[in-house]
Amino acid sequence: MDKRDLVREFWREVAAQNEVSLRSYFSPDAIINWHNTNETFSVDEFIIANCEYPGKWHGQVERIEVVSDDLVITVARVWAADEDSSYHAVSFFKFDGANIVQLDEYWGDDGPPPQWRLDKHIGRRIEG
Repeated sequence: MDKRDLVREFWREVAAQNEVSLRSYFSPDAIINWHNTNETFSVDEFIIANCEYPGKWHGQVERIEVVSDDLVITVARVWAADEDSSYHAVSFFKFDGANIVQLDEYWGDDGPPPQWRLDKHIGRRIEG
């Protein structure tokens, strides 16, 4: 399986909160970093954080950049099945062969622009 297909499958398993399948993507000693909250996780801790997160989820990969055989960058949208919340994640996957050895992620809440920008009438909705 090529890296594009591999990361697409990975994101499907993230949204499905599939503990068994998620574990298979990682090297046992992989490191996962969530930079927005200054946290680092082992594979076991990442699986707990992902699979025990409340609710049902959907996900869609919006962009994949294969930088090299061992580095892939994705942009994914993940949203709650009840449409109560939505997030975007930029993820840097470092591979050793077919196994993720490091995953650096930057998560952000989706939402409206802040009031100060609305008050200044700057920016506009992204169309497309």
